[in-house]
Amino acid sequence: MAGVFDPALRAAYSVACRRALSDRAGVTWLGILSVPSRARPLTAAAAMVILEADARADEGPHEQRLQRFEEWVGAWYAALDSGSSADPILHAAAHAHRVAPVKPTRALMDQAFAAARSDLDFREFPTYADWQVYASGSAGAAMLWTLSMRGEYGESGERIIREYGYMAQLVDCLADVSEDAREGRLYLPLEDLDRFGVRREDLEAGRWTSATADLVAFEVARITGRMPAVLEMARAHPWLYPFCSALDEYIRPLCAAVLEAGPSLLRRVAVPPTGPMVRGGMSLWRSAHVTSR
Repeated sequence: MAGVFDPALRAAYSVACRRALSDRAGVTWLGILSVPSRARPLTAAAAMVILEADARADEGPHEQRLQRFEEWVGAWYAALDSGSSADPILHAAAHAHRVAPVKPTRALMDQAFAAARSDLDFREFPTYADWQVYASGSAGAAMLWTLSMRGEYGESGERIIREYGYMAQLVDCLADVSEDAREGRLYLPLEDLDRFGVRREDLEAGRWTSATADLVAFEVARITGRMPAVLEMARAHPWLYPFCSALDEYIRPLCAAVLEAGPSLLRRVAVPPTGPMVRGGMSLWRSAHVTSR
């Protein structure tokens, strides 16, 4: 990383970047590729703080998840306060937050952590507005936190990023509905199930009905119907627009995969073809690289 000469810090950034870029078709990958090369290590380090917290909330024995999650969050805030850590990811992230052009607030970090924490003490969402509160932290705050390593996005930029957070989170909830149901979690708003007459026991048992098909189509239309307007809003933000455009390339194929899955959506996770997103990501990388020169 340019401007960093300490071997331990350079090695820490290398670990963070390698881990963050390992998912070659995800939102984190696209977000890192969308920023200029000088901001990429900072973005990767910030992203890994969030991803590691999420992993501790989602993986491993259930009885150990909360403890592992809280230990990570505590270690992060300690690293942030002291400016260093024995953990390479936290060490790189502490430095990134010290030199970043925009310092994310603790309130923003707390919001991102609170969403992950809520997965450990899961409660269903009666309304779409309730679900948005969760998504605003789970995806929206995480995106805002990570992108702050790039620079100022302003109030209108924040609204756009949170909108994309809602859309990305909702399509992920749809794609993962079978996996979540097996763990006893139903992320879709209950008012939507009631609206279409979908029974949760059918979802949990993997029974596909016409009502389920209508519900899935409604949720996908909620996403795709909003995307053009939000992307148009992003045109007023030259550095943010490439990221939003890339998110379109992530969200649209996933929406299509959810619809095309049909009954199999209740048996396995919907996965879109990765080729178009990988090609779009590499195009994004080249564009950001040229812009930063």
